[in-house]
Amino acid sequence: MVHRLDKYGFNFLKHKGYRLKNITSTAGWENSAAALKARPANIAVVPNGMAGRPDLISHSIYGTTSNWWIICVVNDIIDPFEELIPGKKIKIPIMG
Repeated sequence: MVHRLDKYGFNFLKHKGYRLKNITSTAGWENSAAALKARPANIAVVPNGMAGRPDLISHSIYGTTSNWWIICVVNDIIDPFEELIPGKKIKIPIMG
């Protein structure tokens, strides 16, 4: 079965022994990531109840869980369970 994202020609990386699709290797990604990182941003501190949960942070800030990946991209987070820890300062891009 062909996955709908296979058309983008991903490279793969290994993380904790698992083979993962590296979305940052797709054509055009660097421009998209750079545009997100260039946006004005607020600084926030990850609260205890949201450790490892960019979806909850997204919901709290943007009103939707769908923007979790923006938080990860802007903060260069690959593994939110290890990198999104309580007390860590993160950038929250101003969208809109």
